[in-house]
Amino acid sequence: MVRTYLVIIVSPYIKKTNALLAASNAEKIEALCAWIADNYDSTINWVDLTKNSGFSHNELISLFQVYKQQTPMAYIRGVRQQKNASSN
Repeated sequence: MVRTYLVIIVSPYIKKTNALLAASNAEKIEALCAWIADNYDSTINWVDLTKNSGFSHNELISLFQVYKQQTPMAYIRGVRQQKNASSN
């Protein structure tokens, strides 16, 4: 009985984690990061991010946490800081 209970709780988490780790997601996140690097000096909002990635707001947050260990907006701030530091 306990085993069945644990499978019910853990199974959706494993499925979600496996879906997040799909190779196509990694490629899409890297493509979005390249787009961010090319457009860092423009205003970038959630609509831009979801439109350019094909992911929802929540999916982007989850995927960035998995692949970049930060939120998309934190990533954008980091790119801007890095680009500004290298231009000075």
